[in-house]
Amino acid sequence: PAPSSSFITLPLPFDFSKYYCLCKHHLYHTPLSATIENTKMGDASDEDLSKITRGFLLASPPGEFMEVVTDVRALVPSDNILNDHAAETFREYNTDQMLQVTPPGCKHQVLITKHGEVADGEYLDPRGNQVITFDHIKQSVTGTRPISDELDSSVENFRQAFDAEASKYTSEHYPSGASTVYAKKEGGQTKIIIALSSSKFNPNNFYNGRWRSTWTISFGASGQASLEGKMQVNVHYYEDGNVQLNTVTEKKVQSPVGDASSTASNAIKAITKAEQAFHASLDQSYVTMGDTTFKALRRALPITRTKIDWQKIRNYKLGSEMGK
Repeated sequence: PAPSSSFITLPLPFDFSKYYCLCKHHLYHTPLSATIENTKMGDASDEDLSKITRGFLLASPPGEFMEVVTDVRALVPSDNILNDHAAETFREYNTDQMLQVTPPGCKHQVLITKHGEVADGEYLDPRGNQVITFDHIKQSVTGTRPISDELDSSVENFRQAFDAEASKYTSEHYPSGASTVYAKKEGGQTKIIIALSSSKFNPNNFYNGRWRSTWTISFGASGQASLEGKMQVNVHYYEDGNVQLNTVTEKKVQSPVGDASSTASNAIKAITKAEQAFHASLDQSYVTMGDTTFKALRRALPITRTKIDWQKIRNYKLGSEMGK
């Protein structure tokens, strides 16, 4: 099935201070500013504004979160409105976006995900056999400790096999990306979770974007493994305008089960096929977009329903100048 996508286009210049975020790089169609104006008149409570600003921050494009925080802070009447929910909001955003970080002294990257959260501010790095401490406000790793009982040793051979295949797949198809693999025994089945995130930030050329996919693989000793995937793409382009692509698609596939190595290899082949199909569907959308979506954004004719006679307008202008 084709992915569900949303495209947002807004003209520039615009009255940002009244309707949109102050910074043109982070325009969102949102009632935030209007609500803040109402707040000055006493129509909205701090609790209402807190909910609105939190939702606004969670919708920040990849690589622009801190800029949006700064913009929102300039709009709210008090910093306390942001500070009261900052820790929770930053954590929610960072884990949802699956930020890529490099642990101290390591060459590999690990993802900050909800699947790997073992305690407040602590996240599994199974490949490095450690737990990292992550500061959500600064978006940086502040420490590490050895893994104790956070890994399920009964399925570690499968986790390592999937990790090796996922790492190979990521390096081939997402050169700037990273993957983290988790595993546990659940209900008599082995459950593997593959998290993959890849970002490209290019503010000098006015665009940022991130790919995220999460695959949950469940299987027994034999038969077929069940794969459930969720793929998300968020791209923001803002040169002389503002366009966002937000698309999410879910997919269910199967792959044969064998030993750890073959099970992992078969699953990654199925994931590769599904994600390539998703990429192809996006490409096809771009091919047809010029004749469909973009044409719908503008009138084929002026409001008079007749073509403008530019030559006649030019003659009027000449006649006016000669009359002077």
